[in-house]
Amino acid sequence: MRMAMFFMAATTLSMGMASCSDDDDDNNSASERTAEQERDAQLSIVNQEYVNATVVATYAKLADDCEELMEMIQEMDSQSDLNAVCEQWKVARQDWELSESFLFGAASGYGIDPHIDTWPFAEASFNNLMSKLNPATNEADAAAVDEQIAHSQNFTGFHALEYIIFRNGQPRQFSSLTADELYFVNGVARDLYISACRLEVAWAGEQADDDSIELLEAEELMPEDDFGREFVTAGQKGSRWASVIDASTQIIDGCIDIIGEVADSKIAAAYTGDDETYIESPHAYNSVQDFYDNIRGVKQALYGGLQTINATQPAEKSLMSYCLANYATEARATMEALENALTTINQMKRPFVLNYKDASAGAAIEALHNLDDKLSALKAKLDPNSKAE
Repeated sequence: MRMAMFFMAATTLSMGMASCSDDDDDNNSASERTAEQERDAQLSIVNQEYVNATVVATYAKLADDCEELMEMIQEMDSQSDLNAVCEQWKVARQDWELSESFLFGAASGYGIDPHIDTWPFAEASFNNLMSKLNPATNEADAAAVDEQIAHSQNFTGFHALEYIIFRNGQPRQFSSLTADELYFVNGVARDLYISACRLEVAWAGEQADDDSIELLEAEELMPEDDFGREFVTAGQKGSRWASVIDASTQIIDGCIDIIGEVADSKIAAAYTGDDETYIESPHAYNSVQDFYDNIRGVKQALYGGLQTINATQPAEKSLMSYCLANYATEARATMEALENALTTINQMKRPFVLNYKDASAGAAIEALHNLDDKLSALKAKLDPNSKAE
């Protein structure tokens, strides 16, 4: 009903402006202005739904799942506990990978992306450091480790946890964990939870979970920005997005960015031999799942909401629904390319760390390049004045 009311208001405005003058040029100018206003009215709804149903919803789930991971690690004292922690790591990891279609905003602006998701993990440096420190029993050593966790890129985040808790795609033997490693993973898990809360609050503002807000206030890490408010008020004073259409095309740009990263970096670096050590989530054997979830995140950003992997049609207020109604040829070509990319990635030979030269990796790169082309063509239809990524 709300969308219909916006459309009705725009139509009424168009008719009123067209009747104000008998001059053809004035009528054409008024018609153009009205068409733009109608577009913006519809896309404003799309942008608001994107923030609430996709961005904030994803980050809220990430915060919840990271909190659960942190608490499970705090209570871990057996092999079965460690096995459960490894499964929860995969749950939180999936949340994060789904979010990488909107790294713009807090994730990049606050440096959270490199802080929690830099790889490969610096194994040699980490092992060298920990051979000299005993954070579980020495206060000064604990402070040094805490400093590394809080401010480094290669000693923290998902891949630091992965390195400690996984071995060759399986949970590590709990009996092999040292007290110092347990101290380390507890600190990393807490830092990861704090980072997830920062993402949630930076996009949800005062509507974020009270626990997330209270934690960040206690840590003196409350975000200075409200990216969600700025996104839905694009074109208004105080928003970093100059227009409604700029915000809408930002949705596509975020998708194009992660498509390119998966194809040309995450897969191609090892596949082409450019850097055979540059493999995401190698210890958990989770690389292909990471790639797949990144492109699932693209589908969610375009189709609207969460858990849209099996959706054949986009949600009513999504950007893809808008594009289907206005640029059906390009929209359907993008949808087809998206499904093909998902299927092709899912067919990659696993684990990637042992099969990165397999032809299935090349097929995935090709499918992703095709998706990039189709989505870029759709973006050009949506905003002919936008610059190509």
